[in-house]
Amino acid sequence: MSATQASEPEATAHFFDYESETMGATVPMSVVLPPGFDADSGELPLLIHLHGGGMDRESLTMMLPIWQAVWDAGDLPPVVMVSFTSGAGSWYRGAWEQFVVDELPRWSHEKFGTSLSPDQTLMTGISMGGYGTLKIAFKNPNRFLAIAPMEPAIEPSLVRMPYNKRNTWYRIPQVEQMLWPEQGADGPAVDEEAWLADNPATVAARNAEAIRNSGLEIYLEVGDKDYINLHDGAEFMHRVLWDRDIRHEYHLVRGADHVGASVTRRVIEAHQFLGRVLRGELEESTEMTLNEDEQAYIDWVFSGGQARGEPFEGSFSLLVDSPGTPTVHRMLWDPLRALAAEDPTLQRAYAPLPSTMPSGDSD
Repeated sequence: MSATQASEPEATAHFFDYESETMGATVPMSVVLPPGFDADSGELPLLIHLHGGGMDRESLTMMLPIWQAVWDAGDLPPVVMVSFTSGAGSWYRGAWEQFVVDELPRWSHEKFGTSLSPDQTLMTGISMGGYGTLKIAFKNPNRFLAIAPMEPAIEPSLVRMPYNKRNTWYRIPQVEQMLWPEQGADGPAVDEEAWLADNPATVAARNAEAIRNSGLEIYLEVGDKDYINLHDGAEFMHRVLWDRDIRHEYHLVRGADHVGASVTRRVIEAHQFLGRVLRGELEESTEMTLNEDEQAYIDWVFSGGQARGEPFEGSFSLLVDSPGTPTVHRMLWDPLRALAAEDPTLQRAYAPLPSTMPSGDSD
């Protein structure tokens, strides 16, 4: 390795034991700092990582080579990543929500100078961590800029489903009875309303207007061969968001399981999305000022040149990567779009869609 290569800054992992007032206990924390981190160089965004079931704070630091690659490729601006051990089956229940929303950001700000602004706060998590990410962010949509829940452990329902079915066989009744106990029940039981109050799909449905108005950016993904059948819950969440006109990006990853080789590239893709959000590159403008070639292309189409089969003499093409292309495309279609101006659904991000299954069809 050359001297130049040896001096390249690298991401670093750190561990802390934090005495949490919210939790009334010591919370094991982990932090990944970006290459060349300097606490005095200005407030960096905070990226909260929620670990999956059966894991702990090291689920963040064990992926240090991935974070290094993400930063080396320029896919993610410098951020401070923070995780913690919540317990193997915490489901981020109760006080953990307040810890994530309030105390953790304050601790990171005091220790590493990260921003406290919601516009600089992001969250992600895998499996149980994906569940926690959805639940906490949907309850507090104004607290986060963007979230990227991966293969979240959620069910495809707005009501509580029975045990030992396709989407519930992995649930452990004893754990749920401890997390959502039904007071005064004759024997161990789950408080259904308390459980629903944490069910991400139910939270999204109940808090849809606040989520929609917050501008929270959402990235949702899952493998279509998830052994726990979590693709059902993710697809349902996609539809819950679609039906309530909440913008989001959804990936159903062909051939991917809950674990395995696909996870690395999927983690990278999720963080590329977060990077685009932080850089303000998520949406392409359709209100750009056009250059001469772009305007000439519009004039050529409207003059009938395209319909007559006449060649366009300029260099513009809708297939060329140009900042003005979305604006040209919009202007070409505006006259026809105006014909549907009286249709109220045209104002939505997503259309209300009919069922694809005819009555009585179960194929």
